[in-house]
Amino acid sequence: MNTYLERLAARTRIVGSVLCLGVDPTPEALPEGFAPNLSGMERFCEVLLDATVAYAAAVKPNLAFFEAFGSAGIAALERLRRRVPADVLFVADAKRGDIGSTAARQAVALYDILGVDAVTVNPYLGSEAIEPLISRGDRFAYLLCRTSNPGASELQGLEVSSDPAIGAPAEPLYARVARRAQTWGPGGTVGLVVGATAPVELERIRGIAPGLALLVPGVGAQGGDVEPVLRFGPAVAGPAGGRPGGGLLVNVSRSISGAAGAAGAAGKAGGAGSGMVAVTEIGELLAAAAKEWSTRLRVAV
Repeated sequence: MNTYLERLAARTRIVGSVLCLGVDPTPEALPEGFAPNLSGMERFCEVLLDATVAYAAAVKPNLAFFEAFGSAGIAALERLRRRVPADVLFVADAKRGDIGSTAARQAVALYDILGVDAVTVNPYLGSEAIEPLISRGDRFAYLLCRTSNPGASELQGLEVSSDPAIGAPAEPLYARVARRAQTWGPGGTVGLVVGATAPVELERIRGIAPGLALLVPGVGAQGGDVEPVLRFGPAVAGPAGGRPGGGLLVNVSRSISGAAGAAGAAGKAGGAGSGMVAVTEIGELLAAAAKEWSTRLRVAV
């Protein structure tokens, strides 16, 4: 059995990059030529995946964008999952986490039925509640630690008191999550979500948890800088340290998928008679954007 971190390291070595392709399509944002419904959304995702997975270490669909269509949306997600090559890590952005019996069913749905390699998890209920999601040696859970959204500090930045039992000083809640997460699970099954929009917090978290793999959203459309992510993102100790990329994944979504809009804009600029933009042209634009981001997120292997 290969662990998630071993498979991630192998894929990172192949592509030489820590790019994670975010997949969160909406019908109203589809490029010209794709119907603004679930069918058009699925077709665009097929083009997106086919054009870009060669440059990505992982693919991260946001499940909510498919769940919004009910059972038909879930079926579309299942078909897209089968389209992703086996050596490309598939991370479900699901933000699960509940009492143990519920988490156990979530693990079955995500790991066994959908076949994901990793999942994003809310740690608020504590380690006991998410144990089914972090106990499998071949799967992985990224705990929400310091997220990239503008209101993240409202709760995540709250100061918590010192805890002599674990040697923790008074610190922000996100720091305590990072400290606690190091002892959760059997080892090598837990990482953290840390936004690129919070570089100071990112550096602090890496200092607290030198061995945990990080999933970093927030570059590109959200404005996070790549440089501090590549400097502080890779793990410097075990279990994620010493591997290609140091267990780091950097999610890029709209900055890649949005490149397809350039084809539509060019077609409109051509005026009447310019014709429908070819799917091949859209695929080329998506591939070029993914290649550029893969290069920006290149790591030594």
